[in-house]
Amino acid sequence: MNGLDHFEALAEQLVEGTFERLFRPRLHPSEVARRLARAMEYGRVSDGDGQVLLPNLYWVFLNPDDFEALDAGGEALRAELVRYLQRLAGERGGRFSGRLRVGLHPMGELGTGRLDVRAAHGAEPGGVDDTQAVKAATQSAVDAGRWALRLGGRVFPLGEPVVRLGRALSNDVILADRRVSRRHAQLRWRAENYHLSDMGSRGGTTVNGRRVRQGEELPLTGGDVISLAGVSLTVWKEKEQASVDARPTLSLPSAEG
Repeated sequence: MNGLDHFEALAEQLVEGTFERLFRPRLHPSEVARRLARAMEYGRVSDGDGQVLLPNLYWVFLNPDDFEALDAGGEALRAELVRYLQRLAGERGGRFSGRLRVGLHPMGELGTGRLDVRAAHGAEPGGVDDTQAVKAATQSAVDAGRWALRLGGRVFPLGEPVVRLGRALSNDVILADRRVSRRHAQLRWRAENYHLSDMGSRGGTTVNGRRVRQGEELPLTGGDVISLAGVSLTVWKEKEQASVDARPTLSLPSAEG
């Protein structure tokens, strides 16, 4: 490959990655597929016999305009995503913990091009289209979206079921500091709270001065100070709203504060 071909290939990769996410006016279905794959991977567990169980219930929340543009209310996209998850499960290994179901729902709190995917292990009844199940999954997404991390004047909104922190560009929170390991720590949304774990980092992870041991998941609260090998981030959590039905959006603190 000559220099120009190499440059054009690099440009194409950029367009398909970060630049595509920044400039495209609508969410592409492939982004939904990628997020479903992450939800499947992070939700996999082992049963008592050592068999891998995969989540079988998936909720995909979309901006209302994206929901309409993708015709997400129809059966075609839902059926294609089910087939995609079945193929992915075959490649990854493991079996679903119940009947596989995917639900797509509009969510006003999400901006254009944004989505939220939730996955769970469950059995009938009470699937992805059950009113109470959808409400619980929606509320979980809203609650997680009330959290953020602050580093000086920088604000990192959270909201994902799993948030990876580290120096590598593949992380959700990227910290360009040589003290931070490439894959340093991870936040997992569980039991209505974010839990922090260390991913085998060189410099270690602490919360309010307490070291996070290997294999430990430490629950967080607003005001906690996370240190990644000396790089400190403050946990910020929006106060609970009086009415759940209001479904408030996240209002971040000023970046200049």
